[in-house]
Amino acid sequence: MSEDKNSASKTSKGLLERFLTIFGDIKVYKRPLFLVYDPGSYLVKGKDIREVIKIVQPGDILVRKYRNYLDGFFIPGYFSHVGLYLGPVKEEDIDLVPFERRKKQFQWGDQMVIHALAEGVLIEDLLNFCRTDYLAVLRFPEKLKKVPEARPLNVPKKEYIPEEEEIQGRIEEGAEIYFKDIFPIIYKVALKNLGRPYDFNFDFADFARLSCTEFVYLCTKCTGPFLDVSPEKKRVFLFFKKTMIQPDVFLSTKLDLTWGSPELNRHKIESLRKS
Repeated sequence: MSEDKNSASKTSKGLLERFLTIFGDIKVYKRPLFLVYDPGSYLVKGKDIREVIKIVQPGDILVRKYRNYLDGFFIPGYFSHVGLYLGPVKEEDIDLVPFERRKKQFQWGDQMVIHALAEGVLIEDLLNFCRTDYLAVLRFPEKLKKVPEARPLNVPKKEYIPEEEEIQGRIEEGAEIYFKDIFPIIYKVALKNLGRPYDFNFDFADFARLSCTEFVYLCTKCTGPFLDVSPEKKRVFLFFKKTMIQPDVFLSTKLDLTWGSPELNRHKIESLRKS
């Protein structure tokens, strides 16, 4: 009889522990009211972020994705988002941001990432950007030169500043240029576009609004003859075709894959690098 009681007690305790474990992983959102079961937190852990903090350099392109997010089942590709690492951003750099967008969007700090989300082009701490499940760091080589048969860019001249035209022209003509001389231009262009609204239409003919890949494409356009990234027609949300750039495309360029989080599908990454 005592054994039956002990067995029932253990069963009850086991069920209670299981319930409390599940209960502790449920998130409640009040407006509107809905529940989300999230048992695992992020796959990119603290030790991974510490590695990123040590190795990341200004100008690196960061690609990431989340697991089990609904949009991941509809948006094509392995990665779903891309950002640009600026490194240290100083308070006085606010002067590079158009006046009407300064107060709302500008932030400064030691390790900052700029990228486009549904809220528009924003800047935030690297730690925030690394709260994800899969992450890779891509880096421009020390010297850039034109790749064979590089495709032309689809960016209107009005979106260029004079320094960009000069750099792009030199690369186009066959010159090798140090990335350290190019990054200050990319930095300036990135902050110039801070606060622009998000492009939900993925319209690469109009840069008044910017999706995440549009933003990185626009900021790095002076490296176009090297980077060789161009919009292509892809199926989005299963039903629609849009001319767009997938975050995956940046892995198929000559950028160096400097770091990848442990949970990445290595076979998939290798296939993207070879494509």
